[in-house]
Amino acid sequence: MRPMPMTLVRRSRRNARIGAPLLLLVLAGALSLQGCTTVAPPSVQPNVLVIIADDLGWGDIGALGSEIPTPNIDGLAADGVIFTNFHTAATCSPSRAMLMTGVDSHLAGLGNMITFMPSNQRGQPGYEGHLNQRVRTLGELFQAAGYQTGFFGKWHLGEEPGQLPHDRGFEVTLALVTGGADNWSALGAAPVRPASEPFSRNGTLIERPKGFSSELYTDELLDFLAGPAATGKNPFLAVLSFQAVHWPHHAPDEALARHRDRYRLGWDEIRGVRHERLIEKGLLPAGTKMRRRDPSISAWSELDAAEQRREAARMGAYAAMLDDMDEQIGRVLDALEESGQARDTVVVFLSDNGPDPSEPNRSARALSWYAARYPDTRDEAIGRPGSFPTYGPQWAQTGAIHLRGYKGQAAEGGMRVPLIVRYPPTLEAGRRVDAFVFAPDLVPTLLDSAGLAHPGGGDAKDGSGPIHPLTGRSAWPTLRGASERVHAADEAIGYELMTTAALFQGDYKLVRNGPPSGDGKWMLFDLTRDPGELEDLSDAMAPRARSMERAFDAYSERVGVIPVPPDYDVFKMLVGAPRAESESESESDENGEGDR
Repeated sequence: MRPMPMTLVRRSRRNARIGAPLLLLVLAGALSLQGCTTVAPPSVQPNVLVIIADDLGWGDIGALGSEIPTPNIDGLAADGVIFTNFHTAATCSPSRAMLMTGVDSHLAGLGNMITFMPSNQRGQPGYEGHLNQRVRTLGELFQAAGYQTGFFGKWHLGEEPGQLPHDRGFEVTLALVTGGADNWSALGAAPVRPASEPFSRNGTLIERPKGFSSELYTDELLDFLAGPAATGKNPFLAVLSFQAVHWPHHAPDEALARHRDRYRLGWDEIRGVRHERLIEKGLLPAGTKMRRRDPSISAWSELDAAEQRREAARMGAYAAMLDDMDEQIGRVLDALEESGQARDTVVVFLSDNGPDPSEPNRSARALSWYAARYPDTRDEAIGRPGSFPTYGPQWAQTGAIHLRGYKGQAAEGGMRVPLIVRYPPTLEAGRRVDAFVFAPDLVPTLLDSAGLAHPGGGDAKDGSGPIHPLTGRSAWPTLRGASERVHAADEAIGYELMTTAALFQGDYKLVRNGPPSGDGKWMLFDLTRDPGELEDLSDAMAPRARSMERAFDAYSERVGVIPVPPDYDVFKMLVGAPRAESESESESDENGEGDR
């Protein structure tokens, strides 16, 4: 098999050398179980590196039309395979549960996020609020196969002893245990969270080490690659899970300086440029009209000069945070090349959900909380320590670009995100895959890449029941060009979270979003023809819509969905218990909510 070209151009502040390639002969006769395909085992087992961005929009990387410089991520796409139709859950921990286990979030223990779980769900099967013992994690599966395993960054899959990454198969870890924090300290990022967020190293809670989050986690990964993973005995599995680009949108000063004036043109102009680039790249048909501006957002020209300066600085901070994350990824890729391991490593890059429009720091309920903890609100401080930058729906729409909605919604803007896979010995460079892929498909895909099988069967260690089989399907044959689809055209793939739900089947998507982002009614879209969800087909194709509703009901019963109460309000939970408020304060809260 001829080597694939390695065309990556990187920007890196410094390099790190690591040891020789780590390879292990595959044991023959690996079992083929649900979710895994029957593939010829590789002659050697690859290393595996999974890189997770937080809240990154589908259109925020250069390979998908963005003006933000992401040469290292774009290089992965040039040397590997990019998926344009990859979906996750619309918020963090349910996505991560599926990405780390290959099992539906309701079966894995994250049927809802623990922070926003109402009393009728809390403690019920599938709603433990952490990864339960009826699933096996990526770390556990690869550790059992002899891999050196490490996890570095945001975990968000359990906060108590026994639930940390070290307890779930990752031998070497430095983890932000929860869902978010300041980027220079352990300071919490929302009123619903404690004053200081917990960090753990190898299963023990510790004080947060010093350093900016993206560089801190990258340094830890490089230490792992140079140390435990460099023994020369076994391959490695590593997860690099950034806080970037979740709010607060912080970045080092040099990155902020590069983007300080980039967005003076405003969101209308930037959206237009990105739209044209999608057409140039063949990601949208020629002549496609740009999606209309979100009706809740003013035209850029309607803002006064001071408002424009501030809004440009907010988007500049987001871009700087992404730019810096890309630079950290470049450091890792440089290290792999210098050690000779780049060719022997499956590298995956993805986002956990779409762009976040919420602005909790602008909620009337939370103003005093943020003022006490993030007091620097000067325009020139945006992105620096002491500030709390968000960017609202006005800039989140640039990340969603032609897609509808944002993080927290079952619309495409909330669920469709970038996915890139590079593995030079097997995968053709520069390919694009438009097939539907879902978050639980990652684990069976990586198992297939290494010739491993999910154990299936058996009982959980805590006696809670049998181990769940994989619910995802392997995309490895599609990656190799042997199959056009990952899922059969008639397979029904369900999704539910909070007030949102969806069912994917072939080219169609049935979707509903409850208040505040929708009316709770089912809509039907043909995603192949209409990825922006502009034309509701539920009336024109009523028989299909009803059939898919029945399929969703069957899915809901199968995985044990427990609906949230009618008065459920996730944003009020995020910013804390309401204080006595006037009618105008209530209106401010609704505006602060965005579409989270």
